[in-house]
Amino acid sequence: MNQMGRAALAEAYGTFLLTTIGPGTITAVTFLDSPITGGGITGPSLGFIGLAHGVALLMAVYTIGRLTGAHINPAVTIAHWATRRIESRKVAPYILGQLAGATIAGFVQLALWTSSNNRDLVQTAQSTFLGDTIPSPQFGIGAVLLAEVIGTAILVFTIFGATDKAADPSRAGVTIGLALAAIVWMFGPISGASLNPARTWGPTIASTVFSLAPLGNLWIYVVGPILGGLLGAFLYDAFR
Repeated sequence: MNQMGRAALAEAYGTFLLTTIGPGTITAVTFLDSPITGGGITGPSLGFIGLAHGVALLMAVYTIGRLTGAHINPAVTIAHWATRRIESRKVAPYILGQLAGATIAGFVQLALWTSSNNRDLVQTAQSTFLGDTIPSPQFGIGAVLLAEVIGTAILVFTIFGATDKAADPSRAGVTIGLALAAIVWMFGPISGASLNPARTWGPTIASTVFSLAPLGNLWIYVVGPILGGLLGAFLYDAFR
């Protein structure tokens, strides 16, 4: 396998890791909080969900970071390309790898939660759409989109700062992981805090076996993170 293929495979693994642990934790805590109805995320649960996403990202940074930079997010890859941090020829393989990894993760979740005839398990998976990011009905679409833009801008700004040549590379994973956790705590109740088109893509595609409804919101989690990623990237370069 050539270098580009290995990079795409590494991005697929990293995105699989994030999309398995992050959304999987949403489904798991929903089941534990309400095993019969699968109803709702509580405050403490949000803390676990944020940490799960952060730890998954930290794991990816320290395992594949030296191979690809551990983008595991199309918005991050596009931000790197727009600011000339990666070559154009790497963009498509990275993004395809990320989408592939997320898709596999979504169907792994589907297989896990529907592998038995336990009605409660299936109902929980269906109620959360396999841990998908769902706009809160309490907020308008504009607020949900804005949350994704701002959250992703903060994340990308942090990534660029933590991976800057002047920064200590040994601390990058912890810094980025904690930033993701904090962003999920803040924006999760509004938009689900995807900040990553691939992270939403996986559960959305797999949960179509339950309903096509999440497909209608997918554009928010593509447009918002990409715009936010570009905003964070250009702001960092302007400040730097």
